[in-house]
Amino acid sequence: MNIAEFRQKYPADTLVLPSGKPFPYRYYKNPQAKATVVLLTGGIGLSDLLYLHFDRLAKDFSILTFDYPICFADNKELAQAVAALLQHLGEKAWFVGQSLGGVVAQIIASLYPEVVDGLILSNTCSLAKDMSPSAYAHLMNMLKSQEKFKKLLSVLPFSAVKHSIKRVVLNQKKDGLTLQEKTTLEEFCSIMMDLLTKEYERHMVDLLIDTQNYFGMTKETFTTWNDRVLLMLSADDATFTQDCKGALISVMPNPTVYTNLTGGHLSLLFRLEEYVEYITAYISERT
Repeated sequence: MNIAEFRQKYPADTLVLPSGKPFPYRYYKNPQAKATVVLLTGGIGLSDLLYLHFDRLAKDFSILTFDYPICFADNKELAQAVAALLQHLGEKAWFVGQSLGGVVAQIIASLYPEVVDGLILSNTCSLAKDMSPSAYAHLMNMLKSQEKFKKLLSVLPFSAVKHSIKRVVLNQKKDGLTLQEKTTLEEFCSIMMDLLTKEYERHMVDLLIDTQNYFGMTKETFTTWNDRVLLMLSADDATFTQDCKGALISVMPNPTVYTNLTGGHLSLLFRLEEYVEYITAYISERT
């Protein structure tokens, strides 16, 4: 399946919220499914980048995904819109979030626990109150780099910015790729280059910077999901330090931690089948 076939098989829809703001989304209702999955993409914010994951997960679950619309200016407004969308669809869901998507999932769970069945967080971090000073410093340095990047966005040609983002993606894993993995990465970059706009990239940077307003989460924040949290933290992912990963593990109630998924920060691309199979088994055991 290619991206064009995916879009035809799973057409997009739009919910107009009471505020009048439109929320485009892609939703598949699997009549045999016993659970629903919300698939949250990372910091690039383009849900089509995970179209293969959507299609694989749709074999066992109902599934919902979306970009992070510009009309929702911060994570609180985004969380409110996601909760409204799920209520409109009559769904309570497992949130599967990669990188920034994992942080967004935690924010949604903290604000609207009634729409969350469980959390599956891959190669991400926490916003824990009791993280170590080194973990906090690492995250704040990441946010400061985003603030600098936002300033560059206002002066650099966006074509140069997109090629810079592409290089960062390609540098996530340089060596030892199979032909299939190279093809997957090239298609990922192609979709990204086609869809990413300067306005949307600025919006995603704003969402990233806004996450600092949600620091202070504790174990009590997530008590509802005891033994319903899967953390997929690749041992070879250097985006977040071990202290950051440790803070995420510590703030979650009785999580399952899986570290054997190789491929760096984007291991969900390079080990797609293993990623989906592990998630499927974890949710199925609890439904």
